[in-house]
Amino acid sequence: LQKLVLTSSASVVFEGTDIKNGSEDLPYAQKPIDYYTETKILQEKEVLGANDPANNFLTTAIRPHGIFGPRDPQLVPILVQAARSGKMKFIIG
Repeated sequence: LQKLVLTSSASVVFEGTDIKNGSEDLPYAQKPIDYYTETKILQEKEVLGANDPANNFLTTAIRPHGIFGPRDPQLVPILVQAARSGKMKFIIG
């Protein structure tokens, strides 16, 4: 049995407004926000379309939002600046 897990992006279903109670069956964005998102949609369609349980080949895609790691030069500084300027939304619960 072969398995392929694609790291996709939450942006593949983002249409410019908040997503509330989203699920895996949300449609792909009709107007992707940028070229990166457009390529992620194409990539995800290819990988999920290759799923073939009858031939022991399983595929899935995960859609994390905001991946970062040690010494991240982009996301963390942007988040810190947004928080300091009062532009962050905080939701508890």
